[in-house]
Amino acid sequence: MSNKTEQMSLITKSFILFAILVLFLWVAPTAISYYKNRNLYNHKVAELETLDKREIPSDIKPFHTEIFKADAQSYFDEVDVVSIPNNEYNITISFNMDKLPKFYDFLKNLSLNYKVSVKDTLIYRGKNNQIDTQITIKPY
Repeated sequence: MSNKTEQMSLITKSFILFAILVLFLWVAPTAISYYKNRNLYNHKVAELETLDKREIPSDIKPFHTEIFKADAQSYFDEVDVVSIPNNEYNITISFNMDKLPKFYDFLKNLSLNYKVSVKDTLIYRGKNNQIDTQITIKPY
């Protein structure tokens, strides 16, 4: 075997060395990155599928400002519901910073608890340890 490598030309040896370098410096890291990203993608798809398969409860409530305000005030400090044109409502919720995870759960399940759709625009304002959020919803 060593006799064959001694008989190879310098160009052939350098080409083989270059191919091995390309394999280890470009192909291997690209393959590793691909498999990591594929696993991350599959994990995110599974998360989205679990969110998509949540069941709509049979006791979903129609939206009424006073009922919604009473329910939300049991979780948060201040809740204000204002009617705006096009049968929409601006909801302003104030709470302490430590209740932020509770707010995210409340927002995630809002359309499962009430017959409403949440608009894309959420406005957050922070003062000291207090957060004011403004949500626009439209009842069905």
